[in-house]
Amino acid sequence: MAIAERILPPRFLSLIIQIIITMNLFWFQDSTVNASLPIGATTDARKSTETEVLVALSLSITCNILEMLSLFIGLSIFSYATGMISTCCHVVGSIVLAFVLLESLSVTSLWYSFAFTCIFPGLVELLTVIVISRVQGGR
Repeated sequence: MAIAERILPPRFLSLIIQIIITMNLFWFQDSTVNASLPIGATTDARKSTETEVLVALSLSITCNILEMLSLFIGLSIFSYATGMISTCCHVVGSIVLAFVLLESLSVTSLWYSFAFTCIFPGLVELLTVIVISRVQGGR
């Protein structure tokens, strides 16, 4: 079994785990909203923070599902570097999101998690797909 084939199951599992934890954050987003607000916050501030949490979680789910679709299409399955970057980012993202869920951290930690564990592997995946498409198109 090649090295690239060994990274596929952990990559898939880490991506699924991050999606599941993000969906759990959707159900328990009130704790994140409350942790982000000062005591005695106005209704407008609460609505604004609720919207911010909803946008951060929606973008995270969207990026993860797009990466999952790219994985299912199969263009980057045998790219070892892409698999390692994706696996590491999603494992770290799952840990951070678990802390956000369990410790009721603020919305700022959601944005950092989104930037480093959803956008970065998504851009690497996109770059890999573009490079592989160009190589295959040049044949």
